[in-house]
Amino acid sequence: MTDSASFDPLNSFVHNWTAMALAPQKLWQSINSGWSFGNIIVNEQNSSAPQTEQAIVAQESYGRQIGKLLDAVDTLAQRQPDWTSTDSLKTVVELKEKIDGVKLAMAVSRIEQLRSDLELMRSTGEEGKYEACVAALRKLLADLPGGKD
Repeated sequence: MTDSASFDPLNSFVHNWTAMALAPQKLWQSINSGWSFGNIIVNEQNSSAPQTEQAIVAQESYGRQIGKLLDAVDTLAQRQPDWTSTDSLKTVVELKEKIDGVKLAMAVSRIEQLRSDLELMRSTGEEGKYEACVAALRKLLADLPGGKD
């Protein structure tokens, strides 16, 4: 029995290689029209306009949006004469106080880190950079309301 087809080593190699290739032979996938931020996923299932929502969050984060709303609700709650005896209003005021406490603690932590960074800069012989940073900080502090002129 004779084989009338000629042997083509390149064709044979390509055929064998593609048969065992790890990549898919057809490269398509459905496109997720949504987006995610941390463990928040925004897509067509939970938003009527995920692109609009993404544009809004690019300008004002969810935290900022909620913070502004909480500030307003806290103000309105404390204007009610019975806010201390109304659980929902009292809870809002307590939440605002708790969040303000976290913000303050984080600010103190950042200032402590800045102190540590300045000390490191001074101790490693970066005296010029250290003095420039301290001078800039002193100017910033003097320009703040209640700062020394």
